[in-house]
Amino acid sequence: MIDRSERKDSMTRRVRNLLPVLLALGLGAVCAADASAADLALKAPPAPPPAAFSWTGFYAGVHAGHGSGEGNAASVDPGALLALFPGVNNLTSTASAPFTFGVDRSGWLGGLQAGYNWQTGHFVAGVEADVSAAGIRARESSSYALRPVFLVGDFDNYTGTVTVTQNVDYLGTLRGRLGYASHNWLFYATGGLAWAHVKASLDSTHVRLTNNFPMPGLPGALDGHASASGYKIGYAVGGGGEWAFTPHWSLKAEYLYLNLGRQLSLSIPGTSLMPSDIELHTFRIGLNRQFAP
Repeated sequence: MIDRSERKDSMTRRVRNLLPVLLALGLGAVCAADASAADLALKAPPAPPPAAFSWTGFYAGVHAGHGSGEGNAASVDPGALLALFPGVNNLTSTASAPFTFGVDRSGWLGGLQAGYNWQTGHFVAGVEADVSAAGIRARESSSYALRPVFLVGDFDNYTGTVTVTQNVDYLGTLRGRLGYASHNWLFYATGGLAWAHVKASLDSTHVRLTNNFPMPGLPGALDGHASASGYKIGYAVGGGGEWAFTPHWSLKAEYLYLNLGRQLSLSIPGTSLMPSDIELHTFRIGLNRQFAP
């Protein structure tokens, strides 16, 4: 019994002697960990905030889209052709009533644009020029009947067809832009000068349906042709949005209304183009490359 008590006292004294050593080692480890964490915090600087996106600078790119609009209407008076028949009886001759018919232009466009933006806060002002090749075209035809009666009592029958074509083969604009930017998004209104190269033609052809009283040179003398082409200048207004998907590249979608002034004037016997403005509605998407200011 004495031996067991002595051994127990001996073990208790050893544990008591080891406790200060274990406590010292634990405190040292904790202090070392805290010092290491503090060193790491001092050595790793905070990440800088992301740079604010700016629209300021030059840009250039490409675009493609679609254009449409009403063309000029043709005014047709078949009765006016009766005067081309020698010996015609105007009292008994008949022709289709006067009428009009219009054409609607539509087609593709595509080209290049370039410009410069200035940004202050959320507001962006800029200027842009663009040029497009185009296939905006219109072609319509309408037919009528003609029945000249001659003084000798005989008559003949003809049918006539009038065809109108109107084309825009290239166009361009020079516009100002004013918009609101939210980081890499830009929404803007735009307006300025517009120009286009336009072409128009007016044709009529005739077929003799009977040979009761054939006239030399007819129906060829009834046919007509007129054409013209030239540059027209007007204005463009519209708006759009642009999204910069990288610091140097952006996509845009844009609508422009173009008014190019009066259509080219054309007339042939019995038919003429009625004067009205050349109007186009264009929708396009584009890709721009941004350059440093």
